[in-house]
Amino acid sequence: MGPIEQLRDAIAASKVMLGPQIGDGFIFGTARLLATGAHVNVNVDPELEDRSGIDAGALVAAIERVLEVSPQVWRRIIDGIAEEIEGAVGGENVIETTDLRDDLAVRSVVVFADATLLSFAAPMQFPDSWIRVQLDEDFEVEDVSIDPKDED
Repeated sequence: MGPIEQLRDAIAASKVMLGPQIGDGFIFGTARLLATGAHVNVNVDPELEDRSGIDAGALVAAIERVLEVSPQVWRRIIDGIAEEIEGAVGGENVIETTDLRDDLAVRSVVVFADATLLSFAAPMQFPDSWIRVQLDEDFEVEDVSIDPKDED
């Protein structure tokens, strides 16, 4: 059994994700995000092309850390995202009056050995885009990008 299969089995044994599967060098499944109560897609990328081995324990712990983030920390993340976007956009003729903080809905979590990425939908303010957020190890917002939704 290879390292990716061992990682999948470790994730399955931890019960941190529902039905973890292998796809194209990463593990994917769904899990409940404690702070929102929502089920999200979770991808775990062990970055096998960049690393000689997988620390399954560290990756399982990283998944648990992000899924179990407190509502207070989650609010800080949401505020950080909104501040980044509002700062970049400025007051440019905002037609939509829904607060971005209320519009953001997390759709997926990607866990790497040393980073966490979140993808959000914001259907009122950014109906044709994903808002992608990179968090640092303390769950502070490190980078925000607004990317067009793929055609598929």
